[in-house]
Amino acid sequence: MARAATKGRKRPQPDARRPAKRGRRQLSAAEQTLFFSRIRRQAKWVFVFLAVVFAGGFVFFGVGSGNNSSLGDLFNNLFKGGSSGPSISSSLKKTQQNPADAKAWHDLATAYQDKQRTQEAVSALTTYTSLRPKDAKGLAELAALERTQAQDLQQNVYVAQVVQQDAGAPATFALPSNSPFGKAFAHDPVAEAWQNTTTSRTSDASVQVQSAYAAAIGTYQRLAALRPNDASVQLDLATTAESAGNTTAEIAALKRAAKLLPDQATQIRAKIKTLQGHK
Repeated sequence: MARAATKGRKRPQPDARRPAKRGRRQLSAAEQTLFFSRIRRQAKWVFVFLAVVFAGGFVFFGVGSGNNSSLGDLFNNLFKGGSSGPSISSSLKKTQQNPADAKAWHDLATAYQDKQRTQEAVSALTTYTSLRPKDAKGLAELAALERTQAQDLQQNVYVAQVVQQDAGAPATFALPSNSPFGKAFAHDPVAEAWQNTTTSRTSDASVQVQSAYAAAIGTYQRLAALRPNDASVQLDLATTAESAGNTTAEIAALKRAAKLLPDQATQIRAKIKTLQGHK
């Protein structure tokens, strides 16, 4: 009876207000205040550290100091392991102190090339090769740089020619030539002046190109005299002469190259024959 009564008795239901599982203990108001106070104290020192780093960055990078260096230069130096070559200012100072210092002139040319100042690099290398006329490597550098300069100047000629063509093009709107106004404005002094200017610029640019190519050809010829058995020098000379339109120099270089390259002599002589037919 007792066991049956116990079995029939309902078990008490759990209190719905009590959580089924134990979670994290809720912090009291006092504990929360203490916790956030600690966070603020720690954050204060983080802010102080960031302020010091920020101020140090201004000094380190030279912000506002008027320096010519930039962040890009700094990062380049860091990744390249510092300065990869001499600076323009230091090398130029050495050449001024001792104009016969060939190494200083070569360093100056290298510094100019790093800054893509081709014309000044050519001038410095020209002085260097005059001090070291037997330096074949220096002559090769100068010849290649002079050819690059000539190619760059050739682009200026193309631009000048386009501008010249635009200046000489007829206007979209023009008065009838037989009308009184057409006769009065038949000669536009402004247009004529601009046409003369563009023509002069094109002519000057062409002269500069020819001068640069002539210098490169001369340097390759000096290099060929130092390296008479170097076929690559003869081919470079022929290529440069071809770009300059100097058929005589091109043929002479190709003839020497044909002797140095017997395996390619047939093709080279065929080109020589073609060039001679166009002379």
